[in-house]
Amino acid sequence: MTFRSVFARIIGALILSSAGLSQNAYALSCMQPDLIRTLEEAKSSEKLYYILVGKFTSEPHQAEPYNHYNHRPKPPKVIRSWFEGYSVAQDPRYDSHLARFPVDIQTSCAGPWCSSPPANGHEFIAFVQARENQPPLLNVSPCPTWVFPAKDKQVQKIRQCLDKSCTPQQNPY
Repeated sequence: MTFRSVFARIIGALILSSAGLSQNAYALSCMQPDLIRTLEEAKSSEKLYYILVGKFTSEPHQAEPYNHYNHRPKPPKVIRSWFEGYSVAQDPRYDSHLARFPVDIQTSCAGPWCSSPPANGHEFIAFVQARENQPPLLNVSPCPTWVFPAKDKQVQKIRQCLDKSCTPQQNPY
């Protein structure tokens, strides 16, 4: 084997491996989350959603390490959590205050990217799906669109948009 053929094989292998790396590095592309877009999606859904504002408490969640040699999809995990806060109504006088309210949180993976439940003790706005004879479900995907950090002006915007259509913002934060 000549130096030229060895060099060509090395360059070929580097090109192929870098193409594989760049494909994995850019495989997950999330749209920027938008609170109003999520609200409009929840309102137009056939499913019923509650809008919760407050804190979640759940058992520590350990993400599984990604194995580059095993590309089998990981099934979603459901974690029991307890919510402390309120369910949003158009008029704050009609908010439903909740204490130790059970909420199931479903986390999932997309390749090496896995989601995790909202951090304990932090305030969030969460859109949870009502379920019959079960606690409501918060779906947290690797590109989370159903949970947002809570800010007062965001809650006010949700109240304004509950009974009318609103245009999503470019950057709600």
